[in-house]
Amino acid sequence: MQRLFLHFGAALRRHRTLTLVLFVGLTLVCGVAALHSRVDNSLAVWQSADDPHWQQYRQFVARHRIIDPLIVYLPDLDLLSQEEIADALQAETSADRLNPLAIRSLSGQEVGLFFVVPRADSDPAALAALLAEVEHVLDRHQVRYHLGGVWYLTTLLDQLSAKSTQTLFPVVLAILTVGVVLLVRSWRNIVLVLLCGCLPALQITGVMALGGVRLNMILLALPPCTMILGIAHAIHLVSKQPDPDHPDGLSLFAAVAPPSLLSGLTIMIGFFSLVFSSYLPIRQLGLWGAVAGGLSLLTSLILLGLFFAPAPCRAIPLPQGYVGCMARHRLGFAGLFAVLIVLSGVGISRLQTGSLILDFFQENAQVRGHYQQIENGGLGLTPFEIDLAGNHLANDQLRGVLADYGRSHPEVTQVLYTFADGTVIAEATGHGARFPALLTLDTMDQRPERATVLLRTVASEPTLALAEDLETLLQQRLGPRPQPYVTGSVPLYCRGQRQLFTSLLTSFANAFVPISLIMGLALRSWSFALLAIIPNILPVFFILALMGWLAIPLSVATVTVASIVFGIVVDDTIHFLHRLQAATRVSASAAAHLHDTIHYAGPAMLTAAVISGTGFLGFLASPFMPLRHFGLLISGALWLAIFCDMVLLPLLLLSWKRS
Repeated sequence: MQRLFLHFGAALRRHRTLTLVLFVGLTLVCGVAALHSRVDNSLAVWQSADDPHWQQYRQFVARHRIIDPLIVYLPDLDLLSQEEIADALQAETSADRLNPLAIRSLSGQEVGLFFVVPRADSDPAALAALLAEVEHVLDRHQVRYHLGGVWYLTTLLDQLSAKSTQTLFPVVLAILTVGVVLLVRSWRNIVLVLLCGCLPALQITGVMALGGVRLNMILLALPPCTMILGIAHAIHLVSKQPDPDHPDGLSLFAAVAPPSLLSGLTIMIGFFSLVFSSYLPIRQLGLWGAVAGGLSLLTSLILLGLFFAPAPCRAIPLPQGYVGCMARHRLGFAGLFAVLIVLSGVGISRLQTGSLILDFFQENAQVRGHYQQIENGGLGLTPFEIDLAGNHLANDQLRGVLADYGRSHPEVTQVLYTFADGTVIAEATGHGARFPALLTLDTMDQRPERATVLLRTVASEPTLALAEDLETLLQQRLGPRPQPYVTGSVPLYCRGQRQLFTSLLTSFANAFVPISLIMGLALRSWSFALLAIIPNILPVFFILALMGWLAIPLSVATVTVASIVFGIVVDDTIHFLHRLQAATRVSASAAAHLHDTIHYAGPAMLTAAVISGTGFLGFLASPFMPLRHFGLLISGALWLAIFCDMVLLPLLLLSWKRS
């Protein structure tokens, strides 16, 4: 393999101009495409086209012309002012229509309520523009208001995602630059390392844009993650110094490239394992993450093959007596890992599933205050839609069914009945604000076409449980039918969340098996492959436990951590064992082989872990909470992985070969 990369590097240098023209041309195309990259967190982004629930919802929406409104809640507004604002909203915004109401909150206070309905063909950009128009009108009238609604949340998520894009990449790049400058002395190699990270990050953004893929709250992590991976590949080479076996840059490149290739493949497999998820956004992350891993590896191999020249580096050294210390304190370190494993078991038992969408925002975010004020007033902002086509119950019987559901579930605040002529009748539960009662369900001769149950906002798992309870009740009381009665954007989102959690073990198994197989084949030693798996399974185990201890739930961002982490953390182990294989060709004791490996591969491993782990901490600058958690967990996993590689792996090797 080294001979192959020696020829590869020599060929690159012989055809440097042509290689650079092709490489720069590809990067420029991707860069131009990246300028057109867009963010979209709308409901359609999270659904598979062949999902029957999604198909039913789309048919339901088309049949009833349903458009989720923007809720404007005015807690202290007189009737005259409400009319003035209603006229201004109708005249100065792009809303399709406006429905103003005066309702009585749970405290008994009369409050104003507007349902601002957008046009049916509104895309995310149009919805964002409408939101800005409404806020401008309300601010100009200097009234206290609170906003809510399904597309209001998705619009804010789009804005938050776009803001994360603007802040996250520069912060991560700045952190990585500082780390590289401090630890890599040669300015030539500093620039080379940074290019190995920045260029594939630009490339993956452009490739996704060319593929028509819009960034969402999950895919946002890919460009900075790709940058960190590319820099880690480069660090393993630039930290190496010439020796009698590798006297120049090309021979050093040929020595480091094989384990880099293997670690790049494991990273790609770690991502690609996610394509077997039943949840579309995770499949997208798996596919494009594998492409990103390939781009980071290919870019690093090309740039390093072209330009790498050995230079002094401040790689983090290890004490000369390190192996002896490990041998003397073997039992103590083994006891430490035993304690950590027990604590991790307790942490995993505390792991939570299901996330509250409001937790995607920071604690002091305005949207959280809006939702709290509106729902404290008695208006639920989570809608369940009920398809009443074919319903044969009398109106009073239907009301009794949904009244029973409302009494059993205090989260329910109102039930809205919609008729074919557009008439809407609202009935409140004992936990909801009162709407004006101009008509009652009993006075209507016709049956409603659909009903909307409004609930307070809770986490995805209990929300889905509420939807399933309602579906069971309707199937029993309205009569069984193959199509669900309950539909809507919120149940669809929560159902996707459940699919996400159930696919966690599947995706991890899909990463574990092929990575283990590839390592065994590439290292030509199943015993080495087994040794590589043990210290890399534990960081995954530890990081899931940390989520339990820190009360970080499995969400759309954090549920992917296990598979991705396992693909990434084997990087250092592969470099370690690849060097150990070379060392064992010389006749010496196991301790001597380990000493040679530790002091040859260890500094690069530590340096790469420090820079990569610190780079992922840059995700904490994101205003989007799942990305913060993602960065924190990946960073923690990298630190835990290097601890296992530098402590547990030598312990296993010393116990396996004592001579």
